[in-house]
Amino acid sequence: MKQENAESELNNDIDEQATTWFVRLQAGRISGEEQAAFLNWLNQADRHQEAFDEISRLWGDTELLQALTETAQKQGIAPAQKTTAVNFKRPLAMAAAIALTLLFRNELAILMQSDYSTRVGERKTVNFDDGSTAMLNTDSAISVNMTGSQRRIELLKGEVYFEVKPDPSRPFIVHADYSTTRVLGTRFFVHEKGGSDEVKVVSGRVEVSDQGALKQTLVLHDRETVSVDGSGLSEALLADSALSSSWINGFLVFEDIPLESVINQIRRYRTGLVIYKDNALRGLKINGRINLRESDDMLKVLGKNLSIKMTYLTDWLVIVG
Repeated sequence: MKQENAESELNNDIDEQATTWFVRLQAGRISGEEQAAFLNWLNQADRHQEAFDEISRLWGDTELLQALTETAQKQGIAPAQKTTAVNFKRPLAMAAAIALTLLFRNELAILMQSDYSTRVGERKTVNFDDGSTAMLNTDSAISVNMTGSQRRIELLKGEVYFEVKPDPSRPFIVHADYSTTRVLGTRFFVHEKGGSDEVKVVSGRVEVSDQGALKQTLVLHDRETVSVDGSGLSEALLADSALSSSWINGFLVFEDIPLESVINQIRRYRTGLVIYKDNALRGLKINGRINLRESDDMLKVLGKNLSIKMTYLTDWLVIVG
């Protein structure tokens, strides 16, 4: 009986480890050290892989395998075919390893290109020789070229707030995935959001153009914002919320903002997943502000102020409600 209890406790520990690794993979932003640690853990015992396969199946992430396998084949890193003597219950563990490899390769490429970067939860201010400044938000990277007749910045990932010193003879140009922003002197944000770019002007004027064949152009003025994706430019709108820009002052400020929007902003400063037990909470309108210096505890502070239960299953998985 004692042996059965010991085996049960051991299996429970392995299941908890598998759950933690699965959540880390889903959350993204995996470092090279974590990649090596996961692969080492996965190969320690067959039970580890079985547990990881099981949690993958329970979460219903069957589409992950197909997408990752196709991407791996295109990248030329698909694993070699195993002989019939090796029997994997499910290949999701191998798919997760492929995901880590692709993610690590992409992050490494960005770091090699960048002149300045920030980690998750970190902010950094860069002072240029011309008197302009750039403040990098969490998990961001830029490359800089200040030589010649133009001042050029490439936003490789994340979000940056710029304060540009006027110099009519040297335009200040910011390139992102879908957009090019040209200014002489102003204060503005550029946010690379994966499927689109967002440009927001605090004061002054900027000229925004898309990277597509049509090369649409739009001039933004004070407090105007535009979204740019593969289809072109959206309509210019007034920025009516401080939540997306208050980070430059070290806080997240929200006034009558849905809880889901606030938590989405908080998630940019911490790793892990957030799950809603009660979906009705997503639209709950709230007011307040949170100090970014407390990035590890922002969800706890939010839950305490709103009297909303926050359950931490692991450091990587939080259930709201």
